[in-house]
Amino acid sequence: MIYRKKVAIIGGGASGLVAAICAARQGISVELFEKSAKVGRKILATGNGRCNISNEHILVENYHGKNLFFIKEILKRFSTQDAKKFFSGIGLEIVEGTNGRLYPMSLQSSSVVELLLYECKRLGVSINLSCEVIKIIKENSLFRVFTESLSKTYDNVIIATGSLAMPSLGSSESGYKFARAFGLEIEKPFASLVQLVCSDKFVLDASGVKIDAYIEVFVDREVKNSARGDLLFTNYGLSGSAILDISRSVSEAIVKKCEVLLKIDLMPNLSLNELKSLLQKRAKNLPLELWLSGIINKKLIKLIANVSKVSLKNQIDTKVIHKLSFAIKNLTVKVENTKGTKSCEVMAGGVSTKDINSKTMQSKQVEGLFFCGEVLDVDGDCGGYNLHFAWASGYLAGKSL
Repeated sequence: MIYRKKVAIIGGGASGLVAAICAARQGISVELFEKSAKVGRKILATGNGRCNISNEHILVENYHGKNLFFIKEILKRFSTQDAKKFFSGIGLEIVEGTNGRLYPMSLQSSSVVELLLYECKRLGVSINLSCEVIKIIKENSLFRVFTESLSKTYDNVIIATGSLAMPSLGSSESGYKFARAFGLEIEKPFASLVQLVCSDKFVLDASGVKIDAYIEVFVDREVKNSARGDLLFTNYGLSGSAILDISRSVSEAIVKKCEVLLKIDLMPNLSLNELKSLLQKRAKNLPLELWLSGIINKKLIKLIANVSKVSLKNQIDTKVIHKLSFAIKNLTVKVENTKGTKSCEVMAGGVSTKDINSKTMQSKQVEGLFFCGEVLDVDGDCGGYNLHFAWASGYLAGKSL
């Protein structure tokens, strides 16, 4: 009788499912444990339900973590073309959207999950749903995995538990706990790709307004980051793609208790002088509020008047035009906090990658123990980068067995 190597995969998200497929294709006996009632719940939520599966332009510059060399090595071993080939191999066709973003041709994230699940089952992967792993220990050369109702031994274990992001979708800190139990270091996790909380009344009063804006992040009065894109005013503060793009640096600064200010250009298509010129050319026989409503959202008019200290009863003159133009181009907002783990799309920080082999995803300290996905100290920008890393690290972990 030929002995089949056995592996336990803890977590049925993006990286865990790909790891399971790659391991099973090599004839390994794979058992996957998922504490939720379904696999791939976070996959279903990505890309507004369309699943931004990867990006045509996968570069190390789109990623963050203490060890960028580690990330670079993984991306070299699993490129955008590798991702396309893998998904084509399980029956999923991919199309390109804006900014290089890649989606399933169906534009339904459910297609991704269903095909990954079908391939797992086709390969004989045993999937335990609503089954939470509570402890993992190593006995000689084998690992013993404990749930509430059983304990079983395996040759290898792959930790693919994800992070604390979106606990409503089953996320938890269990992966960090397992890593600590084996003596691995954890880089302190904090929210990334997350909305920002602001208490300025003029921001909250503009709730519901969505515009294209350019934003600069000032941490303790120094510029740290910038982005341009959608800005959404909300009843708690700010959201939108531009906010998500800068949120990592904001979140990191807040964790360090630094002051965070945003300078927002509400009309990035015009320079300050061009805006002044436009305002000067506009008809001046209108009331100020109506005069402004021809170029900017009504809710933003009171905001701009407030911060520029211009009364809407004022006459339109050069001084008023100068004040309004400056306020439109230099709206300053103080950030109090982020929406935290309940709302963030990913977490920065995680299991330190200095002790993980970038070729295999195996722990350098504990032979036979592997890590993949968001549990690691790797996080990416918006645009399919986080899912790509999940596929890439899961692929390497499963294949290296």
